Amino acid sequence: MPESALTLQITALTKTIAGGEILSPSTLSVARGEICAIVGPNGAGKTTLFKLIAGLAFPTSGTITIFGQSFDHTSRDGLLPDIGVIIENPEFRAGTTAHDVLQLHFDMLGMTTHPPIAELLAQVGLANSAQEPVASFSLGMKQRLALARAIAHQPKLLILDEPTNGLDPTGIADLRQILTDLAAHGVTILIASHVLTELERTAYTVAVMVEGQLGDKHSVQTVLAQYDGSLEAFYNASVKGAAA
Repeated sequence: MPESALTLQITALTKTIAGGEILSPSTLSVARGEICAIVGPNGAGKTTLFKLIAGLAFPTSGTITIFGQSFDHTSRDGLLPDIGVIIENPEFRAGTTAHDVLQLHFDMLGMTTHPPIAELLAQVGLANSAQEPVASFSLGMKQRLALARAIAHQPKLLILDEPTNGLDPTGIADLRQILTDLAAHGVTILIASHVLTELERTAYTVAVMVEGQLGDKHSVQTVLAQYDGSLEAFYNASVKGAAA
């Protein structure tokens, strides 16, 4: 694949905290318009990996290249407007409404021209909740709002850590449609989720992470063909193989 077709490339990326290696040397390339799933047990290092790619932390060693540009302390602020993120549990400023959250997001990015907030909220199923206080939202509603915020500025790279948390079946189906549409328009998506049956329907590629080590990336279609239509079987085999 030509480098110009890549949105993201990480090479020998590591992260050490207090002398402990949280992320072992990991390499991954993700193309424009690709939905790449990173799966693994709790504590495997997925969130750490996503924080590094999102610029919420910096690696101990290795490189991150986004849109062909090295992603580091000097380039971070210039690249962040093209990145949308949901990491861990979504947090919102106290006392805000759903409309306020998106307006604050645009204000922080300095965007005076942007998609209508009402349309963004409708896209994630919150059309009737624009003026409701976020403090009253259920976990699923907060997750929908976090998605609206992550895609509001029309990023080219979307990083989603367990985006289905709290979503009901309708919400999960809505998320699937949104991600599929975004990918069709060239948005690159990294997603971590424990809902493997949903990833079977959404992701194009998958890599398994175990104890801080990211495995090779595979085509989801190829995996399903080899493992009797089950991403879970591939996952279990990969985790056991890494632990052996």
